[in-house]
Amino acid sequence: TLPVILKILVRWLDVYTLTWFRFFVAGVLLLPLAARSRGLRELGRLRGLSLVLLGLSVVGLTGNYLTFMGGLSFVSPGTAQIVIQLSPVFMLLAGLLIFGESFSRLQWLGLMVLFAGMALFFSPRTDRLLDEMDTQGVGVLLIVVAAVLWGLYMVTQKQLLQHLRAEVILVVIYLGGSVLILPWVNLSSLLSLPLFGALLLLVSSVMTMGSYFTFARALDHVEASRIGVLVSMTPIVVVVEMEVLEHWQPGLLAPELLPAASIAGALLVVGGSCLGVLGRRG
Repeated sequence: TLPVILKILVRWLDVYTLTWFRFFVAGVLLLPLAARSRGLRELGRLRGLSLVLLGLSVVGLTGNYLTFMGGLSFVSPGTAQIVIQLSPVFMLLAGLLIFGESFSRLQWLGLMVLFAGMALFFSPRTDRLLDEMDTQGVGVLLIVVAAVLWGLYMVTQKQLLQHLRAEVILVVIYLGGSVLILPWVNLSSLLSLPLFGALLLLVSSVMTMGSYFTFARALDHVEASRIGVLVSMTPIVVVVEMEVLEHWQPGLLAPELLPAASIAGALLVVGGSCLGVLGRRG
């Protein structure tokens, strides 16, 4: 849901201000939970590599938010979510290569179907993206960078969960990231938001906290590779929401208007995701 909301918000707010507000509110909301669990004390015990990993997680997720928002300024939410599916691929590879997880034949088949679906989704516009570095091409490139940074965040967080609670890691990331972004924030633009925009901004901030907290808790219980494939189902949800929004509020966002090949590709992405999630470990 967030890409749809954020696509509307970029009409009024720049990338830095929007990301700063989401980070700051999410960090403040999580702070009491981190304090109540006494997890903040664990921060003082971190040494050496753990501190480096914590710093990399702040850079990874902050950079992911900024580059994804930058890309979303140029492309539609549905396209953005298809491109960002490279991040679960990085997560899957990390699960296999770094954490020693295994994949069954059915899950490997799901991964190949997912790749085929992404290729089919972009096939009607491949020439445009490769030959003309127009605004859409810039947007796709920014989201590819966001996917790489998200993979960095995932790997570091998975390792940090051995030493810190999920809420503690996210408090450090959100508040630390908000400090890094602060010099580029335009606070006056927040004050000039219309009521509808202010409501969407608040909702997006709460969702930022909730989505990443539940995701971090999931990393504690499920293999990284399995979660990575499950996340790949996001695009179909975004495309459906865009269609519903177009009928509910015509003109609020430009409709996707996907050709048949792209629709088939999106369905393959979902099918590959399902195979990856349902397949048993080898």
